[in-house]
Amino acid sequence: MNVLLPGLAALLLASQAADTRVTVPGTGVSLALPAGFVPMPPEVVALKYSRGGTPPTSVYSTPGPSWAVNIAFAVRDVQLPPGDLSPAQAALERSVQGTPGFRWVKHGIERVSGRDWIVLQFWVNGLDQPIYNHLRATREGKKTLLVTANVTKTLYPKYAAQLDAAMKSLK
Repeated sequence: MNVLLPGLAALLLASQAADTRVTVPGTGVSLALPAGFVPMPPEVVALKYSRGGTPPTSVYSTPGPSWAVNIAFAVRDVQLPPGDLSPAQAALERSVQGTPGFRWVKHGIERVSGRDWIVLQFWVNGLDQPIYNHLRATREGKKTLLVTANVTKTLYPKYAAQLDAAMKSLK
């Protein structure tokens, strides 16, 4: 009998049990945060998201000093049109496609826990290496909820499955 299999199963169950469900501020939407992620301090959020626009409402990340793997939440005062999300999806796609190094992984609309989400997964050039981005957008009353996860190419193999599971856990 292989003794590694029970140990591996216990490790997987322990890491799943360590996930924490957090509610997106100002919404009824929640997400299962990967184990080890912590709230990013406001001064780090202001620095990391300083390239224009309004920073996210809250960000959870692998702890500093680099805060390299992030899940961010933003509620914007923009109402998505009723019905089909395809026009909003097309507009979001156009907004990211001009980014240097842009390359699609996946894009479309998915229904998760009774809610339609625009899903965009793509790579772009970062300052020193490519960055993987997973963006989800949905209606939140008369506003738009954006949830993003990103990770550098170097850390992608370690965190890709955790980020994907977190994004799929939205409800």
